Amino acid sequence: MKIFVINLDTATGRWKNYEDDLRYTRWSATSIDDLSHDHPIYENMVSYWNVDPREHKAKCCCYLSHTRLWRYIVTNKINDVLILEDDAHLINPIPDSSTLPQDGFTYLGGLTYNKKLTDGPLSVDFDEGITKIDHSKYRLLMCLAIYIPHWSIAYKMLQSVEERGRPRAIDTMILHTKREQYVSYPASFVERPDPSQIREKKSKFSNSHYERVKGKEVLDEINQESTPNSDFT
Repeated sequence: MKIFVINLDTATGRWKNYEDDLRYTRWSATSIDDLSHDHPIYENMVSYWNVDPREHKAKCCCYLSHTRLWRYIVTNKINDVLILEDDAHLINPIPDSSTLPQDGFTYLGGLTYNKKLTDGPLSVDFDEGITKIDHSKYRLLMCLAIYIPHWSIAYKMLQSVEERGRPRAIDTMILHTKREQYVSYPASFVERPDPSQIREKKSKFSNSHYERVKGKEVLDEINQESTPNSDFT
């Protein structure tokens, strides 16, 4: 399994959580400094009218970071890929690739939400193992940890966001990928409660149950973990 960690060049502290393990490959994230002030994505990206301008720009960079990595995967025909954001903390074993679905992508961390985003988070009772996501009842948010079995799936992810016109937050765009989507439970990765690079006042993070909880609760879960951060199946 090839594991990419999306990490800003300036976020050296975050990369320290991975740099000593050769199984992790760093992917340089797109930063605001990489884009001109009049880059078209700033105008094209859909955000709420009252969003902080810097948060809007950070969301644009997050979108580009992921889609550029997908394009790299497609161009180089890389299979068996796990993509992590650099605040993903391994807390449960990563399932063996042979046990993960091959006809779509699988969340190994993230957050369950109501179908209508303004209705907020929604706790979902999953059976242990792999579950096909029922988009008629809930959705998954965050691109914290996503497994892509074949480069053709990454192509469909890329195609789906490009076909939908004006971009939105990347985790909402991939809902419409024309491939199956799954969730692995409990989550292999929780969201380490580091200061957010997008929302300065963020105080809640995803746990191993795909719930949004206070940072202290995630830290308690991390401190009680039985699987060290370097363990893989």
